Amino acid sequence: MAGDFDTEVLVNYAILYGYFAIILACFTTVIASVLGPSPSKKAVLSGRPFVFIRCAVGGLISTWYFMIKFIKWSYTSYVSVRPGATMSEWLVNTSLFVQAWRAVCVGPPNWWWSSWICTAAIFFAAIIWSETFRRGIKYPVVYMILGQLVAISVAIALFLTAVYLHEPIPNRKPKAPLMLCFLLISAQVAMFILPELADQPQFAYVLGFIHTAVVVPLFFIPKNGRNESGSLPFGGLFALLVVLAAIIHTFTTLRVLEILPSAKWLPTLLYKVFLSHPAQASVSWDVVWVAITFIAWWCVKGSATSIVIKSLFLAAVGVVAAARHFSVNWVLVASCIPILALLLVAGAAFALSNVRSLNEEKRAAILEKLGIKEQGVIPGTPKVPPTLAQRRTVVGFWHPYCNAGGGGERVLWTAIAWLQRVHPKVVVLVYSGDYPAASKEEILAKVNDRFSIKLSPATLAFIPLRSRHLISDTYWRRFTLLGQSVGSVLLAWEGLCGRDGVWGDIFIDSMGYAFTLPFARLVAGRDIAIGSYTHYPTVSSDMVKRVRERVAGVENGGASGSAVRTWAKLVYYRMFTSLYSVAVLFSQHTMTNSSWTQAHIKSLLNDGRRSLLAQLLLMDDASRNAGDTARVCEVVFPPCDTTELSKLGNLDSRNRELVSLAQFRPEKDQAKQLHALGILFEKHPEYKAGPGRVHLTLMGGCRDGGDEARVQDLRKLAAELNIEEQVTFLVNAPYPEIVAHLGTASVGLNTMQDEHFGINVVEFMAAGLIPIVHASAGPLLDIVVPHDGIKTGFHATDAESFADAIHQALSLPLAQDVGMRRAARSLARGKFSEILTHGPSSLSHRKQRPSSP
Repeated sequence: MAGDFDTEVLVNYAILYGYFAIILACFTTVIASVLGPSPSKKAVLSGRPFVFIRCAVGGLISTWYFMIKFIKWSYTSYVSVRPGATMSEWLVNTSLFVQAWRAVCVGPPNWWWSSWICTAAIFFAAIIWSETFRRGIKYPVVYMILGQLVAISVAIALFLTAVYLHEPIPNRKPKAPLMLCFLLISAQVAMFILPELADQPQFAYVLGFIHTAVVVPLFFIPKNGRNESGSLPFGGLFALLVVLAAIIHTFTTLRVLEILPSAKWLPTLLYKVFLSHPAQASVSWDVVWVAITFIAWWCVKGSATSIVIKSLFLAAVGVVAAARHFSVNWVLVASCIPILALLLVAGAAFALSNVRSLNEEKRAAILEKLGIKEQGVIPGTPKVPPTLAQRRTVVGFWHPYCNAGGGGERVLWTAIAWLQRVHPKVVVLVYSGDYPAASKEEILAKVNDRFSIKLSPATLAFIPLRSRHLISDTYWRRFTLLGQSVGSVLLAWEGLCGRDGVWGDIFIDSMGYAFTLPFARLVAGRDIAIGSYTHYPTVSSDMVKRVRERVAGVENGGASGSAVRTWAKLVYYRMFTSLYSVAVLFSQHTMTNSSWTQAHIKSLLNDGRRSLLAQLLLMDDASRNAGDTARVCEVVFPPCDTTELSKLGNLDSRNRELVSLAQFRPEKDQAKQLHALGILFEKHPEYKAGPGRVHLTLMGGCRDGGDEARVQDLRKLAAELNIEEQVTFLVNAPYPEIVAHLGTASVGLNTMQDEHFGINVVEFMAAGLIPIVHASAGPLLDIVVPHDGIKTGFHATDAESFADAIHQALSLPLAQDVGMRRAARSLARGKFSEILTHGPSSLSHRKQRPSSP
């Protein structure tokens, strides 16, 4: 007997230590799973993943503090009824697992807490299956085992950490197999009857079934990304689980209410039970941390704006709940609001004063880095006498995508080149999200390579915008215009007031982020001059018209199919336009790149001046008391390389080649060019092969992965249209290669609707190509217009009309063909020359007559 007893004791000790060994193994495996994609330490310990790591730590500490107390309680209770009993006897005669679960299942209030853990485990199993299928997360079953051995809240938090560190695998849409649905629903049924069996022998079996039902299906998650036949959409499974859970928890709550004394409040009773027993406290804290984790998951999903809104909502709920619990005197709270408001205003004023004083130090540090002195004596040379250093003028250009290589960037670099040539002592700051990932030398080399513009690094500095993703359209999937505008303000804080932020004497927004203008005025005060160069209004009457007419487009995001959504979007556009029209008023000198853009900006300026908000914000503005003459809105055509391109010859012997030159962005609509080519080949098969063969080359830059994916989609479209052999893609090509194509091609295509200006169209014309452009905005009003009574190109709207225009251009008699090319070239050289004639406040070269807004 003694030998048997010793063996049984050893087995129980082995089970106890094996339990902790399995926990350690599970933690090790889960960590390996979380770090599956080999993320950096910074990625794990920052952002959303770190939120859930902290939740896991909080859940672990809270639950296991009481779990250790439960183990101690179990041993103490055993010894109290069996004086002299040893720990070995306690281990042999006690099932800690069943003992703990019985303690938390006996009594309606106790089960009320515990039932939520069962529900969380069931939903967690569905989430593990779904997200593992979508993201390829390794060892999914270990998360559930860890949850059962340690705490379900810890496992959920660690799994959500893995979710945010694993990108979704393309084209994987999970469906719930029937086995998963059956087992999870069966677990809910077992959970419903479990408290009735708390003092029955069947209790352990039912409890074991629930634990098994949420583990088994996780062994069978397919790794090939294929769903089983007959699978149920996960939305349907979650809806079914929610309905069943609502029924179960309604019955559970009713049972608690049946025993609730009439004078007691339900939360008071539940709080009393919360800490009534060590095992109960452990489970209750597990429930709390599950709730915190899921709330955090809900809160951090989406854009920064939605996160702020959700956080404010949760804070409001928390304040109301605390006030209800502690019987707060709301009259007293209301009386403190004015005092708090004054303290906030005083604190903001102090912070603003501190930011401005720090700016002088940052400015001096940047100038020192450039080797520029603003104080003291500058030593002389044998030919130049010593001079007294004077304060430099510092001009800042707000251009987060300065390295994109598009037409807007040509405007930026040409303006800076003009400043360096005409005002060599002016220091230029460029606010860029490309720096420091791309060094100053690399950016300037690309400028020279792409635009043949040479810049001096001696008076040029870059201010990094590391949070540039805040202004990306992909970051704001809903309320994109508003989100990007809010993001631009947050980014402006980083660029002007952040760790590396600084501002100078002049601030120029050269990308159209109008909401940075009032922010710059707020932080820098009246000592800074503010200007803007607008390529395209953020919102325009044409955009609103397309929404009103429910025409699907880039700015119409699905609203075109619903009258209610269209009405809601019109209200949204109206509210946004009101704010935008006031923001553009903060520019003291406004420039636009075309007559079309000027007309829209002038309309916005006039609307803004009539608004109450503008009267409040600009009530002391000098221009309001000067008949609005202090502000002008003028057309400053973007600089175009017409001189060099005009040297390209062979106007009478160009190849039958079509070219397109534009960044691969959605609004550029290169797909229309492919469809037009397909229609052309259908109507005129002679263009597809033989001596009359026509070829299309799409040239342009890719800013990011989204643009690169767009190029791949265009390649697929060309294959679907069976024109891939007649189409070439030239991505991020150097400028000399682009010029070479322009020198041999015959026709230039621009299919963007409401193209604000169209530098590429001017380049087509200067290079001797016949332009075929969309009949809207800049190309229609300013560029492809008759010159000396001679037509300079063609206009079109849809793919079919572009195909017809291509046929017309290729069918012109030689004399008319050459005459059109020469007229287009003459117009480009005479109207859009790259000769700069004005100063830094206007960023301009040859410009139209200024007009007041």
